[in-house]
Amino acid sequence: MISPLFSARAAATAACGGVLLGTAVVFKVCVLGEVLGCSGATKGLIAGPRAEKAAFITGLAAAGALMSRIYGGFEPMPPPATYGSAQDTTLHHRAAFIAWLSGGALLVGFGTAMGNGCTSGHGLTGLARLTSRSWVAVPTFMGVAMVVASALGTLSALPPDPAAASGGSAHRA
Repeated sequence: MISPLFSARAAATAACGGVLLGTAVVFKVCVLGEVLGCSGATKGLIAGPRAEKAAFITGLAAAGALMSRIYGGFEPMPPPATYGSAQDTTLHHRAAFIAWLSGGALLVGFGTAMGNGCTSGHGLTGLARLTSRSWVAVPTFMGVAMVVASALGTLSALPPDPAAASGGSAHRA
């Protein structure tokens, strides 16, 4: 076990995912001559439907559905531990959360238009291609994400660190 919150199996799964993403990036650039990015695919699908853009977006949705099936479902809600009480799981709070998600999606869409790409495009392809725009964009959106997550208290959605409660270290040798 790497830590109480991240097992060796999770690390291996993440590494395999990284290899798959890297392979997809190399394939897309070398074979198709295009960069890999979700916002570009979505914009291309909306601007003028093309088969490869539709296949990419369909593949993303299908992969999400498959993973949901494998891991027992997907619920677009924070874990119950983040609610103040049992009444917080009401339809009202569910609608408010979905409104937050929708607002966030609009801001992300606006940001990707302003930044000439999304996190996947800048992080996977732009950094690998050593584009200065991506080397500015990635630290910027990561820093802003950390500040916003801290300000909104989203860290409470994570499971508690058992080592912190006992005064020990979360990492094992």
